[in-house]
Amino acid sequence: MRTPHIALSVGVLVGLLFTGTAHAHTDTGVGAPVPTGTKALTHNPLYRSGKLTLPCARHPEDSGSVAAAKKHLTAILGCLNASWSKQLKKTGMPFRKPTIQFMTKPGRACGSAWGKYHTGRYCTSRQRMVIMISDYAVKTPDHPSMLHLMAHEYAHHVQNLTGILNAHAHLPARTKAQALTQSRRLELQADCLGAAFVASVWSSQNYRDEDWEGVVDHYRDSGDEKVNKERSHGTGKNRAAWLQRGFAGASPAACNTWTAPASRVA
Repeated sequence: MRTPHIALSVGVLVGLLFTGTAHAHTDTGVGAPVPTGTKALTHNPLYRSGKLTLPCARHPEDSGSVAAAKKHLTAILGCLNASWSKQLKKTGMPFRKPTIQFMTKPGRACGSAWGKYHTGRYCTSRQRMVIMISDYAVKTPDHPSMLHLMAHEYAHHVQNLTGILNAHAHLPARTKAQALTQSRRLELQADCLGAAFVASVWSSQNYRDEDWEGVVDHYRDSGDEKVNKERSHGTGKNRAAWLQRGFAGASPAACNTWTAPASRVA
């Protein structure tokens, strides 16, 4: 994988790929009604909002310290806020910025212990992103995989604002297998929405085509079959496929995992 800085090892990317969500929360801001029930999943107005089109300014390039990493990731957050607020405005649904918390060592977040492979979480009820400032983030805060990590966690916030997380939390699940299928649909959608955002700002960040190909290759090598035996996030093949769909479409329309065949969310 050729990148602006260094290649990701599988072990590093595993940490970037696995994220957690908390229980659902319904936003009560002013705006169009937030959809509920299965329609929030399968026919959400978000899917009809068109392409994400807001570019980002080139982010700070300092590296080598926690402060520099925070500065860079905070700049990404600002761009995510601007892009998704514009997108939700098209739907009429209310927008609210998430808060962000940076951690430098594992602790508790979203009411539970930090997972072994986690470098990011979204706390649903608090509408908060929690990002681990790892050694890797300190060395290469501008790596495209860090951009997608932020975009994936923010995608959970978008799912929260648009009623998707709430609808997912109330889906009936009679078996563990059924619950895991629903989890994969949620996580694969966040992968895809994150990739749609990344595509919308790609050229403004001076990345190359092969940089994205490298990110996708690592996702393909880091699916549930290799690193997550509980099968909550998707096979490497499917994670790569949804990333590619989101990146190619640069639109939430590409990311309706809830109507996809079971084979595509395995």
